[in-house]
Amino acid sequence: MNRTSRFRLQRVRAARTLAALVALALLSGCDNIEWGGIAVELREPVYESADSSAALDSLAEPPPLAMPSGPLLFHVRQTDESGSAIIEPVAELSAEELRTVGPRRAERAPEYVDEFVARYFGTDQAYTLFRGGARVGTFYVRAPAVSGSGLCLELRAEGQVEYRPRADTLSEFLAWSPGVRAGQDTLAIPAYRSDMLSLSQVLARLGVREREIPGVWRFRAPADLRALRVGIGSRGFAAAFVVSDSLGTGSPADSAGSVFIVADYDPSRGYFPIYFDAAWYGPGQKRALRWLDAVDLSGDAELEWLLRAYGDAGTWYELVGRGTVRDTVRTVLWSSRQPLCEAESSAGGL
Repeated sequence: MNRTSRFRLQRVRAARTLAALVALALLSGCDNIEWGGIAVELREPVYESADSSAALDSLAEPPPLAMPSGPLLFHVRQTDESGSAIIEPVAELSAEELRTVGPRRAERAPEYVDEFVARYFGTDQAYTLFRGGARVGTFYVRAPAVSGSGLCLELRAEGQVEYRPRADTLSEFLAWSPGVRAGQDTLAIPAYRSDMLSLSQVLARLGVREREIPGVWRFRAPADLRALRVGIGSRGFAAAFVVSDSLGTGSPADSAGSVFIVADYDPSRGYFPIYFDAAWYGPGQKRALRWLDAVDLSGDAELEWLLRAYGDAGTWYELVGRGTVRDTVRTVLWSSRQPLCEAESSAGGL
């Protein structure tokens, strides 16, 4: 037998001897043995079972969907002369605060869409149309038209509008489920004055000059002009201007600017601005505003202004008003803007 074979045989014999000593120690109740100068501590084997709570969690029902619990304010926009229109939620009115409507978790978006359509977009489901605080007609859902995915859903439906007298010249409305909101029976449509067009340009030029807003401001006719009953009189207006851009979704080729004005009228002083918002921007920074309607969402008889905003890759809503009864300046109280969704839309268009 050579040297290597003898060494292997010695190791086998040593292992057998150690196993025998361990067995003897276990039978005799000893916890420690010493063999070959090495102290060996004997312990009972410990077996780890699988986490039962993790297994139960995997079998548990998922948490309920975070669906709206308060009334929803909708925006209805007519799309053709036959009365076809689109409806989409603006916000949920919950505990006198506004919440953005949509899923909280991207992976549960399909479930959210199914539940939302079942609740709000059933065939022939009716919504009461409002404009200027007056009930002006009804919107009937024809079919859902949901688009987008994940947290960036566009919860829309197609349908038909039915007007009351004097509302057939309008194309945009606020809408609530029947019985949620009461309103006036007749609509007082403010009259346009011939000087609104030119004087809105004057107020826009004065505004950017006094506030020293940088940019190459060359004002032409406003992109959107609305006669309003705001402030102290019935001759107010809202005007939206865009320079080197358009009042809609889309990124400007270079730098551009937008101005939004709400003005009131006083016979002793003429037109004067009660709200002014302007900015000069580049691609990726667009925020162009236009007027939608005035609505009391807080229940304090103070009308907030609902605006539609247009960015490079998406649209959203903004609510302007006074934070408290003591505030004298109107500010943006709430916005439904989702920068993440805008970034995804921009990336998808590249």
